[in-house]
Amino acid sequence: MSESTPMADATRSPDRWKTLALVLTILTTVFASILAALQADADIRASKANRDSQALAIVASGELDRGGLAANYELSLLGSQLTDMQQALVFELTALEQQARGEDDLAEVTLVLASAASARVERARQLSLLYADPRYAPADADSQPDAAAYLADLVATAQDLVVQQNAAADDYQFWSRKADSYVTVLTVLAVAFFLFGLAQTMQAERLQRFFVLVGSLVLATSVAWSVTVLVS
Repeated sequence: MSESTPMADATRSPDRWKTLALVLTILTTVFASILAALQADADIRASKANRDSQALAIVASGELDRGGLAANYELSLLGSQLTDMQQALVFELTALEQQARGEDDLAEVTLVLASAASARVERARQLSLLYADPRYAPADADSQPDAAAYLADLVATAQDLVVQQNAAADDYQFWSRKADSYVTVLTVLAVAFFLFGLAQTMQAERLQRFFVLVGSLVLATSVAWSVTVLVS
């Protein structure tokens, strides 16, 4: 039966820590590869969300400009109609007064002015969506179009685009933070690689054990940190 010598024990013990350091280095490499893939995926998602956010912002801005121009046109047209209606009514009343005073020639001219104002009203209504669209058109001749409903529908698309843009911006922030966190963990993993490499180059068992244990602690911390980032 052979007996182990102190020299043989000293030789086997350092090899054990070197082997452990090598195994941990391989595991760290595998973990770093997975982490790099997660970081790349998060970075791609962040880039896509950022691109979508910018595109939606441009579309929303264009929709707001279009809605502003359309609202300005319709409301200006509605205002001119109301003005012409008032003028037509005033001219008609004035014509009646003139006829009552026997000023038939003046009354005839005034009625022509009233007819012109009424014609402008009818033409404006033909050009206005507030009268052409049954959703906003007045229920009868004495009613006014539903301008509030028109304005609400006009800005609905822009509001929906703004909501989508905000969601895309939130997604960009979310995935960008994840990508940055993964980069930080990869940086910490570089410390573990360095410690395991030192463990394999050291001859003293105590130093090998120290670097392996510290490197293992760094690796475990990195794994826990990565899991936290992944599930957050």
